[in-house]
Amino acid sequence: MSDENILLVDEAFSPIIIEDECEKLKPIITDFIKGYSENKDKPVHEWLGQKMQEHLPERSPTEIKEITNEIIETIELDEKNRASLAEAIANGRSKESWFASETQKATSAMSSQEASQYLSSLDEALQNANESLYGTITTQAGMVSRNPRLDGFIAEQYHAQTFNMNAEASGSQYRAKVLESDGSGYTKNSVDLVIVDGEGKIVRKYQSKYYKDAKATEKAFEHGDYRGQRKLVPEGQDAEMTTKASSVIEAPDGTTSNLLAKSKAEQMRDEAQSGRWNDLNWNEYATKDIAIGIGKQAGYAALQGAAIGVGFDVAQKLWNGEKIEADEVVETAIVSGTDFGIKAAAAGALKVGVEKEIITVIPKGTPASTFANIAFVAIEDAKILGKMMSGELSAKEGIEKIEQTTVATVAGLAAMGKGAVIGAAVGVIFGPVGAAIGGFVGGTVGYMAGSKVGEIIIKGAQKLREVAVKVVKTVTTEVKDVISGVANGIKNIAGGIASLFGF
Repeated sequence: MSDENILLVDEAFSPIIIEDECEKLKPIITDFIKGYSENKDKPVHEWLGQKMQEHLPERSPTEIKEITNEIIETIELDEKNRASLAEAIANGRSKESWFASETQKATSAMSSQEASQYLSSLDEALQNANESLYGTITTQAGMVSRNPRLDGFIAEQYHAQTFNMNAEASGSQYRAKVLESDGSGYTKNSVDLVIVDGEGKIVRKYQSKYYKDAKATEKAFEHGDYRGQRKLVPEGQDAEMTTKASSVIEAPDGTTSNLLAKSKAEQMRDEAQSGRWNDLNWNEYATKDIAIGIGKQAGYAALQGAAIGVGFDVAQKLWNGEKIEADEVVETAIVSGTDFGIKAAAAGALKVGVEKEIITVIPKGTPASTFANIAFVAIEDAKILGKMMSGELSAKEGIEKIEQTTVATVAGLAAMGKGAVIGAAVGVIFGPVGAAIGGFVGGTVGYMAGSKVGEIIIKGAQKLREVAVKVVKTVTTEVKDVISGVANGIKNIAGGIASLFGF
């Protein structure tokens, strides 16, 4: 097998997409999409079930029905979440805040400890996916710290919440809050925490860095321009730094947050991930805050996934020179957004490809819902790339839409999955495998809508990839320095991508 036939991933250097396998999968996707096109006015379960049975004759009608229903139900949930998130953003909410609300609904029947442990496992799964994506983009082993990821978020939220408890107790008008993405993307050197007065006016801004010692923390501040922001550092490190810093946030009236040492932040992180925590510690750090952190992780996975364009490249290569008769039904569906059937067809084709062991990077027996989520993200992202190239969306708006698609899909997983199942699904859908196969699916569907549509989508993917790869490489040094806070690295990389797009 030639090297050009494979995309290699992270330190293990194992293949995530093989051109020969995609070539064998191509006619299956084409057949399923044509099945939709020829039956677009019929209920999806009718034609999809028939097509699944045709390709998997060894499966019983009951099994086929279960697979079909799982695909349909998953895409329905994804569509519902996408619409709900869009409405929330239109009303001024951030995608992270929406995600936190949705996950709280999903875990409402659990005890606080069960919910927190469940969300921590989801956070870990996304972090692992992000590390694999980063390894794929940079093709350098061991570049991303595998150290825990929650202590950076915990530190920010701890200071905000303890400040607010102290303000409430003393009757202070001031309140603190951790800033989230405002729906317009991340900004370079963005502020972590602010203190506002009774009218909501920002009176103080803080940048938080929680590294292993004062030297590492001070070095982290050298990587950005934080003028106008006060420096918040772990307890005790402020006295050891050569520049002015504080170990608490403080309002003009003297109200402060509580001190938090680096070791305690790590302890709270470990407690969160294991489910064995001190109640006093955990009461100071709400489940909602983990969910907000997960939302940020999901958005970052979307950005890194955009940098893996091999799937689009393979699609372009396999369709190049082929006489393409545009399918008007497919083109109309993609342009108008009425593409539920296309997503279902693509999901069915992927399930068949894996069950027939045509696609070998995903285990046989993987739930149909996983393929439904890959197809949903793939088709949504392909449409967004097309709109970016046509000018309907700016690069900034396109990136935000891609992030929203991923966040909405993760919310669906949080609502439906449990334990190890959700972790495995996240790894496939949002890791390098999902990004690569999703690119191939998106490119293939684009070409089925006509060579013009296909080429526009491919060019959009290439443009976005070039920018994303460039940014990841420029922050390689900083990521290597993120010894004890992956969250800080995520924020800075996202900010770098934003700055290259001019926002």
